[in-house]
Amino acid sequence: MYKKIGAGLLFTMLWGTGSVAVKFGLHSADALILAAVRFIATGLIFGPFYFFIDKKRFWPNKSEWKSIFIYGFLSSTLMLGTFFAAMRYSSAGISMLFIAVGPLLIALFSTVILKRKLSRFEVIGMLISFTGLIVASAAALPAASIKPAGIILLTIYILAYALSSVYFSNIKLGISNAVFNIWQVFIGGLMLLPFCFLAGGYHIYQLDNTLFLTLAWLIVILSFVANQLWLYLLDRDPVSAGNWLYLTPIFGYAYGYFLLGESITLYAVVGTILVLSGLIISAKHKRFE
Repeated sequence: MYKKIGAGLLFTMLWGTGSVAVKFGLHSADALILAAVRFIATGLIFGPFYFFIDKKRFWPNKSEWKSIFIYGFLSSTLMLGTFFAAMRYSSAGISMLFIAVGPLLIALFSTVILKRKLSRFEVIGMLISFTGLIVASAAALPAASIKPAGIILLTIYILAYALSSVYFSNIKLGISNAVFNIWQVFIGGLMLLPFCFLAGGYHIYQLDNTLFLTLAWLIVILSFVANQLWLYLLDRDPVSAGNWLYLTPIFGYAYGYFLLGESITLYAVVGTILVLSGLIISAKHKRFE
């Protein structure tokens, strides 16, 4: 239990840096090409390393290739691609509310597809965390704006997030999670490239230190370390893993305050308390392992 809590906290702390890193990177490149380069470079950098050191095997078999393409498309291409694209049509406050729906959809899909029953503690905890995230986002809502394209893209994003999470928890792999992650990110990045050109998001404005530092963080910390933690959590229970998504925007508020000079409101503080309370209640359905 303690190991899963540690992995969940570390995942949310790292995943919450994503929006801040992208904001820095947008000074040098379009969001979609930034995402595609991030995914492809992750495979090219870490692939050769795991080719030599992985104790299982590096080359997937036929069924594993199928899983890699499906998960890579759902998770890397569709989920993150549509989220990055949606930033052109939606404010941050509205985007937070879509993120809050993620754990609820994961729980719903797990119940329908995996026949995974929810305890009353999990249901109560998810509702409290969901309420907390709405409260934390409330200060941004008066100035929030979203266009129809943003609604469509964010709906696709959150559906892909939930479907990819449930899908991964139900596949059997003969390769390690690390190798699977490298392949799915790399393939997902390749599949994202055509969308970059279709959406006009293929411009790199300048090759500067900001771009290279942003890519280094996105590749090493998010595409590799954070994704490994996410797959570890999904492997054990997609519903419990999904609950950690509630905490990710809270870390995002903190990073925005310290790194971008954004304000932290009373709504954010109260919302954080509710999110943490919900996570604690959700964990009550199991004893410490």
